[in-house]
Amino acid sequence: MLAAERYARIADLIVRKNAVTVAELCKRFSVSDMTVRRDLQKLEQDGVLVRTHGGAVVRAPEQDAAYGIREQAQREEKAAIARLAVTLIRDSETIILDAGTTTASLARLLHGRSGLTVITNSLYVLRELGGDANVTLIATGGAVRDSTFSFCGFWAEEMLSRFHADRLFLAATAIDPELGLFNSNVYEIGIKQQMMRSARQVILLADHTKFGKQSTAKIADLGAISSVITDERIAPDIVNALLAHSVDLQLAPIGT
Repeated sequence: MLAAERYARIADLIVRKNAVTVAELCKRFSVSDMTVRRDLQKLEQDGVLVRTHGGAVVRAPEQDAAYGIREQAQREEKAAIARLAVTLIRDSETIILDAGTTTASLARLLHGRSGLTVITNSLYVLRELGGDANVTLIATGGAVRDSTFSFCGFWAEEMLSRFHADRLFLAATAIDPELGLFNSNVYEIGIKQQMMRSARQVILLADHTKFGKQSTAKIADLGAISSVITDERIAPDIVNALLAHSVDLQLAPIGT
């Protein structure tokens, strides 16, 4: 097994169990104590875990907020963004919906679309679209993150790598016009990056409060994004900065 795959599986395991021991990992991966300790050191440097005596524990992202709290914030803006985003989706397309409160708002507008295939790592999207006979719904599977109600980890990324979609609707915690897209949850970086590789067009959905900020882990540069949909309350200086980087920016009107 390659080291990169072992890192991914250890990260997946610790997300599910919250803690692991060196002895447990040695047995599971048939490697030496020294190898496991090097792996844990690498993952600690990447912000995935915190080493302890004889093992490691999960590092909880400080900026993760409960889903219910995030769902209530900027509801008007998220609804406006979803209304604009849905106009880009054509019948019979295959789309990927990332986990997030704005993408969940978009999912609510997809009922009745003819021949649509939706691939998602979001439990909320699955609940929203499950049972709609007009939508083919595909779940990534993988480890479930309680704070975001989303699948992530090695198996989710492996599943996504087998698909190609027309469009991805991506979520992010923070966007800095100079430095790119960020996420507060380090465990979701891998799956977001795989989603981007699996889609022909990448569309970022983010309300105005996400801009001009940085967070824990970088997802990608702005150049990796096809377009950005945000709400009309975004600050003019942020608009100018995004346009200076040739970003295809679409502003959603609120209250229409």
